[in-house]
Amino acid sequence: MRAAINKWGIKFLAGAFPANKPTLITGSGAMLKLAKLMMNSGVQRPLIIADDFMTQSGKLSALTKLLKDANCQFTVFDEVVPNPTMLEVENSVTLAQSIKTDGIFVVGGGSAIDIAKVVAATLTNGNKPKKLIGMMRVRNKPLPLFAVPTTSGTGSEVTVAAVISDPVSHQKAFFLDPDFVPLAAGLDTDLLASLPPSITAYTGMDALTHAIEAYIARVHFNDAQSDALTAIRLLLEYLPRAYKNGTDLEAREMVALASFMAGYAFSKQGLGYVHAISHQLSAHYNTPHGLANAVVLPRVLRFNKPHCLNQLAEIESAIAGEGSDLPEQQLAHNFIKRIDQLSDELQIEKSLDSLLEKDFFKIAKQALREANGSYSVPKAMKLNHVIRILDAVKAGEREVVF
Repeated sequence: MRAAINKWGIKFLAGAFPANKPTLITGSGAMLKLAKLMMNSGVQRPLIIADDFMTQSGKLSALTKLLKDANCQFTVFDEVVPNPTMLEVENSVTLAQSIKTDGIFVVGGGSAIDIAKVVAATLTNGNKPKKLIGMMRVRNKPLPLFAVPTTSGTGSEVTVAAVISDPVSHQKAFFLDPDFVPLAAGLDTDLLASLPPSITAYTGMDALTHAIEAYIARVHFNDAQSDALTAIRLLLEYLPRAYKNGTDLEAREMVALASFMAGYAFSKQGLGYVHAISHQLSAHYNTPHGLANAVVLPRVLRFNKPHCLNQLAEIESAIAGEGSDLPEQQLAHNFIKRIDQLSDELQIEKSLDSLLEKDFFKIAKQALREANGSYSVPKAMKLNHVIRILDAVKAGEREVVF
């Protein structure tokens, strides 16, 4: 799908193959409630995919006890790493085959959920995950998938996508199919309450980036636009609260819901250059995805501003309250300054020390290849635009002139 037809190609795919929202359980104890739902749906030999922190910290003990008491024959795979590679996927598939699993239950961040999606589909589609890379490659329904996100940012529990890295080429493989959406998801505030402030900030900014890029995309669906705008408003209100006080369970639940809604919005309307650039930064330097998004976002918004003035003004009007009679230019400016202020409040770095000037050209070319082939952006960037953004990220400048 080339840049010139992105808008209509994405709109056709979203209309012909609409993203479904998983059955959603929220609040305290959501993980255990989801496990009961899984067993009542008929799954008796689940593969539990989890971050190793979940097993080492004992946070899975209530889940495993529940499953044991119900005579559920489960097996745990906890070799999940940030920016997961095909190795973790293949190891999960091998384990799942050995136990003849009939369902997948994942507890973890976006990396764990992405692995689970690809594993669930691979097991019913030839057992070769690389054959599912790309768009609409799933022929047979995946195994039932139930997801409990332990961060509030990726939205992976509701999205049609999974991203798996190649450790040699530093390229990310994208898997896109409506069948990757889990059957049900649990947003468990008991698990989210222990997130450290920095992770809360990074993952929250990831969700905010999803919502903003979806809202300003050239593809519009009423339900996705509504979810994106609601997510932005929720995050601006509740993310600082969750950052300052992790045990504020109302804030945790609202941020988790915002992440869920932002994930649905970008599944239908796409992303943009923030993600195209940040994906390359994560692949090259193992930069946490949410941090990369947070640092790149203000620069890309300033590039986009002249080309999506109306949408940015709409967001600011919704946040500031009705009756604002400021010009669109001022409203859009005010919204971008809100993002700057939020980043400062969350103590987001203004620059990335790991970024090397010698890599700028390669990163820029890879980012353009991703965006121009996948996203319906307000305005196409050129190579020098991306390099200017990388320069600004290196120098810690938010006010970029294009």
